[in-house]
Amino acid sequence: MAELVHHLEILPPAEAVYHGISLGATPNDELRSFLAQSKDGHVRLIKVTIDNEQLTFSTSREPISTWENDYDELVLPLLEDKMPCYILYRLDTKNSMGYEWLFIAWSPDFAPVRQKMLYAATRATMKSEFGGGQIKDELFGTVQSDVSLRGYHKHVQAALAPAPLTMAEEELQFIKQNEVNAHINVETKSQTMQGVAFPLTAEAAEAVIAFRDGTYNYVQLSLDLTKEVVNVAETDNIRVANLISHVPKDNARYHLFKFSHTHEGDSIDSICK
Repeated sequence: MAELVHHLEILPPAEAVYHGISLGATPNDELRSFLAQSKDGHVRLIKVTIDNEQLTFSTSREPISTWENDYDELVLPLLEDKMPCYILYRLDTKNSMGYEWLFIAWSPDFAPVRQKMLYAATRATMKSEFGGGQIKDELFGTVQSDVSLRGYHKHVQAALAPAPLTMAEEELQFIKQNEVNAHINVETKSQTMQGVAFPLTAEAAEAVIAFRDGTYNYVQLSLDLTKEVVNVAETDNIRVANLISHVPKDNARYHLFKFSHTHEGDSIDSICK
């Protein structure tokens, strides 16, 4: 084992061998030439495979519509059930270096183990050869649903979600929450009356449901302190620029507004309260 480790350390990564399996492939001249000429916007997709221990240009596709409209139509037909590949997919956004790209590593469940290992070992080389500064995101998949457009959107949403707290972070959060009640003395003032909960009227409930279903993007609710209920004051479809004009100056209101916008090319509906 010591001899094998020593052997792997003294050889360049592309030449290291473990049980006959190359631990990396290098790009051939055709691929290097194509990559250099493919970043001006006329190419939507590049498929790269490994052939005879070399990264090889397989095929490319030109853009038809927007990146989202093109995605499933161009990507999914190129995925083989038993053969890994890399796919570089051009988005429509740009950074300081040019168009941004999505790097897809396809490694199907039924591919030979040797091929999976070879593609995994060459992944960093492929990204470096293309130019990591233009790769906005990476996607790995073993089944088509992983790397479909819907799969990519799930990947983006998961990346934006807050990371789960570690045990130490949970303990710190618990300590901070308890510190709120730690400074108690004879002069301490505290809230003795609990909050009250008013029910929605039938009309208000219907308005909230219609807001959820997309019938309206704006709902205004008011409190009836005499009857102790929540009424609907207004429902409408408005633009964000007009939101301030719907806020009464003489009465308190609850406002629900669905703000539709895009973030890094993705359509997002944010609910403002």
